[in-house]
Amino acid sequence: MPRALRKSRASRGLAAKAARATLCRLMEIYVYSRSALEAARPHEVPHIIISISSSPDDLARIRVNDQCRGVLRLSFPDADAPSELHGEETLFSKAKAEEIWKLVRAHQGSIERLIVHCDAGLSRSPGVAAAISKALTGDDSQYFGGRYRPNMRVYRTLLEAYDDEV
Repeated sequence: MPRALRKSRASRGLAAKAARATLCRLMEIYVYSRSALEAARPHEVPHIIISISSSPDDLARIRVNDQCRGVLRLSFPDADAPSELHGEETLFSKAKAEEIWKLVRAHQGSIERLIVHCDAGLSRSPGVAAAISKALTGDDSQYFGGRYRPNMRVYRTLLEAYDDEV
């Protein structure tokens, strides 16, 4: 490959990475448990909410205001692999990952916050937050170690869906 072409591709890659980092810096990511989100006052800046529950019949009571640009409700168990309790069809899927990316991309330039919650706020929602942070900034370190234990199926599937679209 000619040197100029390699340099051009590398420059485009660096420019794209810088643009993604800028967008994510402008978009803070908040991770909540269900109870904390239900008790919280609505955010006073433009935001979107990803609401994760274990069952489609058990939805969180989300308070919204005119700053909320969208709510995506997803239901799936906190499991990395199929088991007797949770079949493959109930687990986090590429289709759910694509729904998340569609929402994020639709609002990426117009929101300041991404709010994501699951029942405990320790596994599924940090998995979503970590993958989005990794894809948009290259850094997911704040979601690993400490209090969070990101669901790795959610994390991997979201990153794979992102890579498929880029």
